[in-house]
Amino acid sequence: MQQTAMATGTAADSLAARWQTLQEAEPNMRIRQMADKLGVSEMELVLLRGGDELIPLKDSFADLLKALEDVGPVMILSRNNEVVHEVTGTFKDFTSGRSGAMGLAVGEIDIRVFFKHWAYGYRVQEKVRSGLRESLQFFDQYGAAVHKIYRVADTDGDAWERLIHSFADQELRPFKPQGARPVPQRVAPEAVKTEVLRQGWCELKDVHHFGALLKRAGTDRLTALELLRGEWATELERTEGDVLDRLLELLRDNQCPAMFFVGNPGIVQIFTGKVANLRRTGPWMNVLDSGFNLHANTESIRCWWLVRRPSADGIITSVEAFNADGELVLTVFGERKPGIPESELWREQAATLEALS
Repeated sequence: MQQTAMATGTAADSLAARWQTLQEAEPNMRIRQMADKLGVSEMELVLLRGGDELIPLKDSFADLLKALEDVGPVMILSRNNEVVHEVTGTFKDFTSGRSGAMGLAVGEIDIRVFFKHWAYGYRVQEKVRSGLRESLQFFDQYGAAVHKIYRVADTDGDAWERLIHSFADQELRPFKPQGARPVPQRVAPEAVKTEVLRQGWCELKDVHHFGALLKRAGTDRLTALELLRGEWATELERTEGDVLDRLLELLRDNQCPAMFFVGNPGIVQIFTGKVANLRRTGPWMNVLDSGFNLHANTESIRCWWLVRRPSADGIITSVEAFNADGELVLTVFGERKPGIPESELWREQAATLEALS
């Protein structure tokens, strides 16, 4: 199939040549960073692939995610500009709401999906050092990657091929670049209904009601933390190493299981468990464990907060990272289930982290 949805002739040839030059100069650079450097969306680079390297997928994304249960283990990847979250596991019981706007899976694969931000999907083949890498990649209307699902050694190959055949689209839908996704504006502190925020926070019974509280108070998440500094929120100082390094080392050294949430407008991906293999590589702090990888560019994270919220199960403590635009890019909770208080072991690590700041 000729790939003509994004650009034709000299424009595509020029971008392909620039991309090839960049790949040769920076072989370890991720495609998202390459796209930024070239001034295009990631999807525009993906669309340069031709022949069998690129198969468009029908936009029946909820049905596709449900069908993935049959293929066995896969590696899923969700990210934002600052943090990459990778989990290997098997999809189980993916479900979507009646409206089809949202979906979720709970288990080895633990995700919350917001389909209005899923606009395009492709089966992608890439030649890498280890051979041929195959994935399903999903993008928003701006061409930014929302979610990726990689075939791994233990994936059922026949089931994978049947899934591709079932969801392959006959047409490559056109894509017109429209720039980057608009960033939500921060709310001025004086515009916030502070008493609504303060009283509502004290009366919280479920952390899932937090978003509704922010809406009632007319504030964004980071502004709310700044307004409640010293009451329910503490900004963590970045002295003697980064906050994430210290947090991960505490979790590892004390064998404390935690929940790591990373997302973008189209998805939130979650890992629950212990961490062991930590590695700092330049600006990136990494967890490199079997079944879970986390990569965080801590230089691009503007601030870290320790947050406490009341609930029917007692105080719930989280560590939250925000980028320069005030967007939440990483949240860490202690491992817990609804109806069960958070562990004292997690509270001890959070208190130690707070004392170190």
